[in-house]
Amino acid sequence: MNSKLTAAIVLALMFIGLLAPLAPVDETDALTSEDYSITIPGTAAPDENINVTLGNGKSSSWTVYVVNQSKLYLDVTFTTENDCEDIVITDKPKNGLVVPENETDHDNILSGTFTFGADSLSGSYDSVIVKLIVAVTDINDKESTIYTDIVFNIKIQSIYDTSGSYNKFFGIFENNLPEPFNSPWVPFLATIAFWMIFAEILTFIIAPRLAKFLDKRTTDDGAKRFENGISKLIAMLVLVASFNQSLRIIGAEPELISDINSISFILYTILVLIIAWKVYLIIIEGILTKFDDNSDSSIDLTLLPLFRMIGKIIFWLAGSFAILGAFGVDLQGILVSAGVISLGITMGAQNVLAQFFSGIVILLTRPFKKGDFLKINDKVYVVNRVKVMFTEFKGWDMDQIITMPNNAVTASTIVNLSKEDEAFRLYTYYDVAYGVDLKKAEEVMLKVANESPVVLHDKKHAAPNVRMTDFGDSGIVLRLGVTIRDFNGSVTAGSALRMAVYQAFIDNDIEIPYNRLEVTMLNECFQGQRRPGDNVPD
Repeated sequence: MNSKLTAAIVLALMFIGLLAPLAPVDETDALTSEDYSITIPGTAAPDENINVTLGNGKSSSWTVYVVNQSKLYLDVTFTTENDCEDIVITDKPKNGLVVPENETDHDNILSGTFTFGADSLSGSYDSVIVKLIVAVTDINDKESTIYTDIVFNIKIQSIYDTSGSYNKFFGIFENNLPEPFNSPWVPFLATIAFWMIFAEILTFIIAPRLAKFLDKRTTDDGAKRFENGISKLIAMLVLVASFNQSLRIIGAEPELISDINSISFILYTILVLIIAWKVYLIIIEGILTKFDDNSDSSIDLTLLPLFRMIGKIIFWLAGSFAILGAFGVDLQGILVSAGVISLGITMGAQNVLAQFFSGIVILLTRPFKKGDFLKINDKVYVVNRVKVMFTEFKGWDMDQIITMPNNAVTASTIVNLSKEDEAFRLYTYYDVAYGVDLKKAEEVMLKVANESPVVLHDKKHAAPNVRMTDFGDSGIVLRLGVTIRDFNGSVTAGSALRMAVYQAFIDNDIEIPYNRLEVTMLNECFQGQRRPGDNVPD
């Protein structure tokens, strides 16, 4: 009996063990939406739709977070639904495994970016639905997957939408004319004609006044030329703008409108730059003319070529960057590449760049001008021409042309001998013997200077004076200082003064010292012997 009971119990336990896997699982261990959360910062998703407005070629990015709040290992996958071909999905979060929240070695958060955008030639849409579907699965129970839809309600505002402008004057007023004038080509041509007439009237009124406003010195002929030039440019600008607007009146295809817009932008940029260039020239010429009329200013019309060159560089760069940027070219990459290239050029052409920037400094600061006498490294030069890269000098005797790099000029100590006043202070030096009456010598020298025709005698310039400057080996050095008309005549004036002072010293018995050398000639017969009359000690 006991053995039968034991066998029955064993069989019962085995039967229970076989049926155990078929028993229902405790619902508390199954994956639920409470085990994780899905959020997009700044929105109420996934509980509410996300409303997005896009323009042509524009995109929108959203960061999605999936946070594991359970003790399960969750597999997260992302899929999308999009029924509109004008919406392009460019990025979606990457699939991944999210560890339990009590895991210390890894983060229990999975994040990713969802990006979509409107096609550059897209039409207008009031509502386009795009879904990001998040599937969360317990890796220990592959059949327990929960799907969550994040819905984006997208509105596209297209710049190529012609429905509101079709067959309307100026894109506003309906064309209610009878046939055959009810064609959209009638408002198309009428709109262009109106804007052209308006531009002509506007420039006729504004252009002359603008020329006078920019520079009050503009003559009537100059204002007329400015008016004609600006009128043509503005007419072309208005023509391009009105043609673009009129394309919507005839219901042109987005591809055609896009191509015309691209060409028009280039024309806009060129025309605006030309107008700005003309205005820039008038302003610069006016400013430089005013400075040129001011005798105290070192800025004059000779700087106009420099400002023209700087303006061309600025306008060309601005126009090129504007056009390239409009066509989607990465300007940051270009600037970085240009920086690297510029560094290479700078390292390889330091001397050339030094000449260029030194020339800019000289042209702006104007330390000298054409005709000035300069002393550079103790040599006298006459300025002939100042260029951006070099300065051209003439020799003092006007018998040679010297070209000097501008960096060498700026690196030197320059003495401008004729910058402030053409008059030049000339100093000549004279030796008189020790024992001479210095007061008398001074009076003689001053009399010569005061009577000399090469010396300036007026209240503006210092009068002649005499100074004792040194004790020489054989006499006393006196310096005569006088003012002559210009540095160029300093050699002739110095020669005339020296000759006059020399003659005056002779006439007044003022001794001019000179070195004397006493030479004793020995007869060959007495070389090495005592000569008669020599006193030789015993």
